[in-house]
Amino acid sequence: MSCGRVKPAFAIAPTIADRLEFVMDLTTCENPIFIIGSPRSGTSILAWSLAEHSQLEVFAESTFLWKIFGNGYAEKAYESAKARSDGRDWLMLYDVTRSEFLGYLGAGLNALMSSRCPGKRWIDQTPHNTLMADTLAELFPGAFFLHILRDGRKVVHSMINFEEVLGKDRAKTLKDSGLLSEWAKDFPAACKAWSWYVESSMRFCEKHRSRSMTVLNEKLRSDSKKYFRLILDRLDLPYEQAVADFFRTYRINSSFREAPQEANADDRVIDSWQQWSDEQRETFVREAAPTMLKHGLATASAFNRENRKVSQPGLAQVRTR
Repeated sequence: MSCGRVKPAFAIAPTIADRLEFVMDLTTCENPIFIIGSPRSGTSILAWSLAEHSQLEVFAESTFLWKIFGNGYAEKAYESAKARSDGRDWLMLYDVTRSEFLGYLGAGLNALMSSRCPGKRWIDQTPHNTLMADTLAELFPGAFFLHILRDGRKVVHSMINFEEVLGKDRAKTLKDSGLLSEWAKDFPAACKAWSWYVESSMRFCEKHRSRSMTVLNEKLRSDSKKYFRLILDRLDLPYEQAVADFFRTYRINSSFREAPQEANADDRVIDSWQQWSDEQRETFVREAAPTMLKHGLATASAFNRENRKVSQPGLAQVRTR
C-alpha cells in the first residue's frame, strides 16, 4: 500500500492564502499508525524501528493531543451542544453526528501532522495517548493501533529507574516543573500504572480487532524478522529488513545502565524480581500480578512463595481476583 495520503476536496482561495503567514496544505494521511501501551514497554523502539521502513515516518511525542482531547473534552463539548434545551446549537441545527464531529476535528490535525512528513505514512508513539485510544479511533477513523506489551516486572523495574536514564539535571527539571510521572517516583504507582495501561490497551484492542494488533516485546526480541513480518503484513506494507535490523541493534532510553547497549541486553540483566525487596514483590503481586496472569504473561508459579519469597497473603489476592 502507498502512504495513503488523500488530496483535499477543496483548495484555499488565493486571496485568503495571500493573507496567511503559511501555506495551508489540507492533504491528509488516511491510515496513520498509533503505538499504544504502557510507558517503558518499548513504544519508542517499536516506532523508530518501523520508521526505518521506506513508507513510514515517526513523530516526537504529541502531548498536545491529550491536552486537547484527554478526559473526553471533545465528547463533552458535543454532548453539551446536544443537550441545549432550545436545540439551537449549530451542531444540532445541521444534524452533525458525534462521529462526524470528531472526524472533522481529527482531519485538521491529520493535515497538520501530514504536512510534516509529505509522501509518508506517519506514526505517533505517545504512551499517554493510550488512555484516550477510543477517542483517537474516532478522530482518525482510518488509523491502525499497534499495542506493544511487555512483562510487567521488566516495565516496573524500568519505571523506577527512569530518573537514572534521564540524568540528574533533566530529572530535577522535570521534578521541579511537576512533569515527572508518579510512576517514576513511587513503586506502587509504577505497578498500578503498568496494569492500568495494559488493561486499557487490551480493552481497546478487543473492541477494535480489525484496527489493532497486540505484539509482545519479548517475542519481537526473540525473533524480530518473524514478528515484524506479521506487523508489516497487518499494516499492508511490504517487508523491509531494515526494520527488524534496527530493532535488534538499537535500544532507546534503556534503564539498564549496566547492560550493553544492544537490543537483547535486557534479557541478560539480573532478574529484576530478585533485586526487589520482599515488600516490593508483595506490592507487585497485589497490584500487577492479576494483569500478568489474565493476559498470559506469567503463570501462578512465577509468584510462588518458595521460589520468589512472596508472602502467602499476597498470593491469595492474586488467586481471588
